[in-house]
Amino acid sequence: MAIFKGYLGSALSCSVLASLGLFAGCAGNAEQTGEADGALSLPSAKAAGALVAATIKSRVGVVLDEIPPAQRSAAANYYLSQKPSFWLDRAKQQIRHTNYRLTYRDFFYDESEHRRMMALPPEELWTIDFGSKKPKRVVMPDGHDAVEIAYTFTSTILTDVDSPGAAEPKLKKVGGVWNEPFDFPLDPEFLFQRTGYACLNEDGYPRGTAESENAYQLFDQTCDVETADARSCHLTALPSESCLDALANHVGRVDTELRLERLPYTKDAATRVRLGKFTQASAPDLAVLQDQLANNWIEYRYVAEDSCAIREQCVGGSGWRRLLLFDASIENSGAVPLSVGSVDPSSPASQHNMFEFSECHQHYHFRHYGDFSYGSSPGDKRAFCVESTDRYFNNEQTPLVHDFGCENQGVAVGWGDTYIAGVECNWIDITDLAISAQGTTQSLTFEVNPDKFLCEGKPRLDAAGQPVYEPTSFVTETGAPVDRPVCDFASGYASNNTGVRAVRVPKTGGLVTAFCTRNQAGPLRDCGFSEQPRAFNCKPGKPVHLKCRVSDGEPNQVLRVCESSKQLGGMACMYTESLSSQTVTEDGVDVSFECPKARSNSEPGGAYALYTAPVLPTDSPAQVTCKAR
Repeated sequence: MAIFKGYLGSALSCSVLASLGLFAGCAGNAEQTGEADGALSLPSAKAAGALVAATIKSRVGVVLDEIPPAQRSAAANYYLSQKPSFWLDRAKQQIRHTNYRLTYRDFFYDESEHRRMMALPPEELWTIDFGSKKPKRVVMPDGHDAVEIAYTFTSTILTDVDSPGAAEPKLKKVGGVWNEPFDFPLDPEFLFQRTGYACLNEDGYPRGTAESENAYQLFDQTCDVETADARSCHLTALPSESCLDALANHVGRVDTELRLERLPYTKDAATRVRLGKFTQASAPDLAVLQDQLANNWIEYRYVAEDSCAIREQCVGGSGWRRLLLFDASIENSGAVPLSVGSVDPSSPASQHNMFEFSECHQHYHFRHYGDFSYGSSPGDKRAFCVESTDRYFNNEQTPLVHDFGCENQGVAVGWGDTYIAGVECNWIDITDLAISAQGTTQSLTFEVNPDKFLCEGKPRLDAAGQPVYEPTSFVTETGAPVDRPVCDFASGYASNNTGVRAVRVPKTGGLVTAFCTRNQAGPLRDCGFSEQPRAFNCKPGKPVHLKCRVSDGEPNQVLRVCESSKQLGGMACMYTESLSSQTVTEDGVDVSFECPKARSNSEPGGAYALYTAPVLPTDSPAQVTCKAR
């Protein structure tokens, strides 16, 4: 199953698009109507709209398998005592694992079944109900020790009258029901640490995109064991387990379903779940979702001299780099879809070099999608697919189905496009940023469409109905001239094209040394660590054997061993990149790993750093002492 960052959507007929009020090229301009709250709405089609009830019955938990047996009861009691808000957030984490399957739903079914993309309503409209249930400690049939709670998720999709049937034939009529199967991780917190790439669909993404923080955005329960010659999910690594087996063996698997039921449409019911206001009546309007910039973190990556990041000037140099990663999200809040069109070699966008093929990444790049900066440190977003990945509006004018993907690019009405933190070049290189001992707080800024290549207005067309292009001062990576489609931009289109968020950057460290925000515990977590004060040397490529312990009476600690850079010092590493990560007790534990090898002349290897954290959030930090053995 080949899935790109954008799906290759099958085309909707012009008559269907016209009935949905989507493309001006299919239907004449219709009169716009204004609502009492100032929102703009498109005219209704055959009926006022459609309502679909969405329900999931599931269980969510905290798996305690990695906690030392002597601390299991304390850990269980800690989670049993958490407020309902903790379990609410945990359930939401689990529900987010539906996103990939629903967005790219076309590819999970045979084309003859006529099933297309689906989307849950925005999270503001989610209801998580625990009823009278309380969390309880259980030993699952597959052996996992966990604290879990059952819940019911409910929400209501509001869309145009034809979308439910276009997305799912069973929902064409009121009363129709469809059950979409899902297999969730019981514990959604450490999916990547526990199962690696087994449940992650990387197709169409640069290698190494997956992180502990973004695994839910790539979750695909159908990923199976693959070979190097037959891959569909896996690029970075080839797991030895299917996703379903990995969930059962390492996390706990919850087999459930999303129940969708077409409801009768009433104005009162629609009003209760309607969300989203149009800012432009007769034009697309791209808006940066400023709050999404809050999903950011710092990590260290080694960038080789021949990497794509170097060739495409996404970093300030090769070697170890300290990077500020973040989600970059936009929405189309205009009442008209933003259409980019095809980017194949024969398309006008490619012939005018608006899109250029990247030999390094082996897909098309669009260099004018957006600009990033952190203070005075610049970044540059190279989009590779302008598509509709997230349905942010929930109203009668926002369809469930659309005709946009990597083959025919654009952003549907009320939909948005998200580049997840972890995608190569979706970052700011802060390696050379001067930072005081107290850290620095500066503005993380994302501006979409800075060079006016995306038409937030009415495109100029020639006599044949094709876009008119104009020359610019831009050139491609090979020096070819770049032309821009001519557009009559709507008044005020740029007023929401920039998002700014204050972000604090400490002098050293990153996500691993930042405060834990989700009550994470145990050796798998990628937060809450402190670097030990001294550096350690070893012989590159040779085994290192240590005996590590905490002092008598001190609480157990997690010890993480990370590579150390000659240029930057300790690399606060993620669990999946660590040389070793173990729980240390007063009785001591043996720690073995290979001494880091030389990476280049400037990075000769032979050094490592130690990071420690309490096993449980209720414990205090303690010194870990390590001696050679």
